[in-house]
Amino acid sequence: MITIYTYKLQGDGSDSWHVDVHDCQTEEQATIKNRVSREIVFEDPAIEVTVSIANLDLKTMTSKQLEELKALLNI
Repeated sequence: MITIYTYKLQGDGSDSWHVDVHDCQTEEQATIKNRVSREIVFEDPAIEVTVSIANLDLKTMTSKQLEELKALLNI
């Protein structure tokens, strides 16, 4: 599976990206026939989203949230 991001300028001037997931190994193999899904997003998928930890309270986090945090931190 591969994911392909394609920039699209909307009619109102806003930025958007098609996010296409294909059941293949390379972009050259990607066709509409092997496309598994397509969605449109309005934030650049190439920019990594940062999360503020200012309000993080480890005492109130669920077990699942703690496990997700550990996975993100590789611990």
